[in-house]
Amino acid sequence: MGFFSPTSRDDRQSAAPTDAGTNYLLWIDGVGTWLVYLQETLRIGGPGKPGSSSPLRSEWADLALLSNLSRHHATITRSGESYYLEAHAPVLCQERPVNDRVLLSDRATLKLNQDTILSFTQPTALSTSACLEFTSFHQPQQRLDGIVLMADNCLLGATGENHIVCKNWPGSVVIYRQGDQVFCRSRQEIYVNEEPASQGAVLTPGCLVSGPELRFRWEVIV
Repeated sequence: MGFFSPTSRDDRQSAAPTDAGTNYLLWIDGVGTWLVYLQETLRIGGPGKPGSSSPLRSEWADLALLSNLSRHHATITRSGESYYLEAHAPVLCQERPVNDRVLLSDRATLKLNQDTILSFTQPTALSTSACLEFTSFHQPQQRLDGIVLMADNCLLGATGENHIVCKNWPGSVVIYRQGDQVFCRSRQEIYVNEEPASQGAVLTPGCLVSGPELRFRWEVIV
């Protein structure tokens, strides 16, 4: 089963080198679609006006959910190894009202308005990256399985200590930032666009990563 988007060969050839200031979609075969978000601040709000350049964002929110939310309902900010939630409209964190700003802990439940629920997790102490998952049915216009708020790296593998759990993978893959580029590597044999990449290879928009029983595409998103 494939989740890959129809990126044309011409698009891949003309894509610019990976820029760590940009965000990406991971289309993981047999697993789903994840947003890898690199900025330190994520603005969450309601749906944008028709014709927005991205199905995930609006004029006023980086993550625009199809829900009855304020335009800019809440903000999650990474500061060092910590994450903070700032409320601009009614928000509950662990069933407690957020009046200003609160420090987020692992496995925190965030309720925006009455029925929009997100789960915040930090699966491993080895990384300061965090995850957001959609506990309620509310999604952006383009369906996602989750969001990785990527600080230093993003871990993909079969166990629960990975940011993205890929149950049937025989090993793990780490995606990491280095300078203004994003790389991937693995202890198992993997390839980027059919070139060996186990020791580390830069990810460019549209590239295909493959290996024993795993495959995903790395797509840039505006």
